[in-house]
Amino acid sequence: MGRSSKVVKALILRGPGTNCDQETGFAFEKAGAKSEFIFIDTLLKNPERLRESQILTIPGGFTYGDDLGAGTAMAARLSALKDEILKFVDKGNLVIGICNGFQILIKTGLLPGFKNAKATLTFIPGATFRDQWLDLKVESSHCIFTKGIKTLHIPMANSEGRLFIADDFTKRKIKRDHIALKYLRYDPTSSSEHIAGLCDETGRILGLMPHPERNIFKHSPPDWQDGNTGGEGLQVFKNAVEYFK
Repeated sequence: MGRSSKVVKALILRGPGTNCDQETGFAFEKAGAKSEFIFIDTLLKNPERLRESQILTIPGGFTYGDDLGAGTAMAARLSALKDEILKFVDKGNLVIGICNGFQILIKTGLLPGFKNAKATLTFIPGATFRDQWLDLKVESSHCIFTKGIKTLHIPMANSEGRLFIADDFTKRKIKRDHIALKYLRYDPTSSSEHIAGLCDETGRILGLMPHPERNIFKHSPPDWQDGNTGGEGLQVFKNAVEYFK
């Protein structure tokens, strides 16, 4: 991007029930950013904190207990800053939502990011919590976070990770411009088009259900001693930081 060499700041958003903030913040630190943590109430009162950062991150967890549906209550609160976030992205900054963060981005309408989209994240088959390692294939050619990555081996941990697309218009539009990641070989969520992650048309907003922050070391995968060296999830965070260099 040819930008200045100043420290890249990743703002990690917290709410009641967020529980992946520390791992995600650590991943950004390892990738070369400075992570700062902020509670949703503080950001709503001080939106300038967003403008002082370059990457807005909405990590995983169960905000507000997912009592109204995964990410619904947090999305309702964050929607007050939707215009501010869109201006943030228009200036060339980045947004990533992981797991609960993806659910929040979908339910604010920040993803897939076009008018009249009819898509949501809902219960996977059996409505049970699934925690397992999966292979993903990168589909988008313009998403900043997945640049240069072909596949990812990272874990899912959710019960409401099924992407459901309700109409043909949304399906056609998403299929053409917005698929960032697909499940490779096996999709335990039964998502539409086997989609694991979406990006907006700029490639600067990414949401995905599996957790790249949980594979940033060579020993992260459970079978690493069998020669399956890990760490590939770190590149997602490196790409974001290097974008500003």
